[in-house]
Amino acid sequence: MLRTAFAAVFSALVLYASTAKADGPAPVSAWFAPSALKVLRDAKPAAGSESWSLSAARNEAEACQLVLSADHPVPGVRVHVSRFRKGDGTEGPVPTLFKVEYVPNVVGKTPYPDPLPPLGPLDLKPGEAQPVWISVRVPTNARPGDYAAEAVVEAGSVRKSLAVKLHVWGFALPETPTTDTAFGIDPGSIARQHGVAPGSSAAKALYARYYESLLDHRISAYAIPEDLFSEGAEAYLRDPRMTSFQIPYPADDRELQALVARLKRLGCYGKGFFYPIDEPVKKTAYDEVERISHRLQSLAPGYRWVVPFFTAPDWSKDVSAFQLMEGRVNLWCPNSHYFDTEPLTRPTMARRRAQGERVWWYVCCGPGEPYNNFFVQMKAMSHRVLFWQQKREGVQGLLYWSASYWDPSSTEDPWTNMMTVKSINPDIRGDGSLFYPGKKVGVDGPVSSQRLEVIRDGIDDFDYLTLAEKALGKPAADRAIGRIARTLSDYESDPRGLERVRIELGEALEKAIGGGHGTR
Repeated sequence: MLRTAFAAVFSALVLYASTAKADGPAPVSAWFAPSALKVLRDAKPAAGSESWSLSAARNEAEACQLVLSADHPVPGVRVHVSRFRKGDGTEGPVPTLFKVEYVPNVVGKTPYPDPLPPLGPLDLKPGEAQPVWISVRVPTNARPGDYAAEAVVEAGSVRKSLAVKLHVWGFALPETPTTDTAFGIDPGSIARQHGVAPGSSAAKALYARYYESLLDHRISAYAIPEDLFSEGAEAYLRDPRMTSFQIPYPADDRELQALVARLKRLGCYGKGFFYPIDEPVKKTAYDEVERISHRLQSLAPGYRWVVPFFTAPDWSKDVSAFQLMEGRVNLWCPNSHYFDTEPLTRPTMARRRAQGERVWWYVCCGPGEPYNNFFVQMKAMSHRVLFWQQKREGVQGLLYWSASYWDPSSTEDPWTNMMTVKSINPDIRGDGSLFYPGKKVGVDGPVSSQRLEVIRDGIDDFDYLTLAEKALGKPAADRAIGRIARTLSDYESDPRGLERVRIELGEALEKAIGGGHGTR
């Protein structure tokens, strides 16, 4: 039966911590919030229980936030969460904690939560909410059932314990995500922010860490960290977590043929895609599309080729982008806004899927609200619901241009300025940047963001819906989708609503494929 954990989505408590002020103890408030909520600095606690409940499949990561605030300065507050354990002593996962940092001046002068550096002691400022991100990763061999952990807040001599529960369902999310992803990583930005020479061994090692972090979030990067002809490439190409990779498009015919032959020998050519041209609009660009298609048909049979596009050709109203690319492109990728507003998109994409071709879509500096995207100033639910909309539309993958674009002409320091595409649109924050360079906080690699964590949750949701299609039938999956993603511009914005549907799906899947462990 549907759990009642979300009847109190926010839980509040008050503890009294010693401070340096002469007027004695100052109140420190703590309350839980869902991961798909951006907690602003002026957030206040709401009444509720002093506990939080998570539910997860095996091979899934779930998170919540424990938010602290005080009326007076309280230095050195520490937060710990124990290992999860079942009632019989069976050990479960160990949570990982991060500090939720804020990017200043996102909407006017309002700071927004996003970076997730490692957690240390917290110095609470008067009237400012400070969340702690609690992430729980459930291994594939975890025993199903109910687990409990203790969250401890220590402020001076005061220690307060809070209960955190975890229910593990008896089914697992697949090792290979059921949605394709293709996200760019900008190695030049990474090298510059970490202070290493581009192309150096240190820069290559950093790129590999960013690549692995994306893969750890169930996202495939454009380029693997090795040359495709190198021996080291094979492990990356055969990694079951990877859904796609970009194949270079060399000018030399023999080099192109050799590359295709090698990838076919390794059995991974079907995951690769060519990407030699982007967002065609003018006739010269479509002429190039025709030339490239002839070359690929001749030299790279069985190719997959993606050409992202966001508008119609600009030289004639009598011809569409679809007409110009049919028979040439076979990995379709319209912008999500164009997907929704161009009448030809849905029938054409349905026809091309029936022909065995793949359909992706993409977001970048557009679209904006009411459509969903990955901007810092958008609600966290916008990042997550995009994947429910993707499943609703029968779209099989998501392309995103970069997760680490920090051009110094737009931002010198993404920790303090996320105006990443100032020349295109100075009113959006975080486009092309889902990571933060870790050097500033003593991390020799990437620091994740709340947006990236919520994107992974959306990818997991897509897997739930795919499992539901198979185990419960497409009508059941469609009913769940319809409660969250009514259209591409009308969708659920409350994390509680999404969590109710997700729990219902999890419990139904538990009964269908997980051994019935969902009964309480």
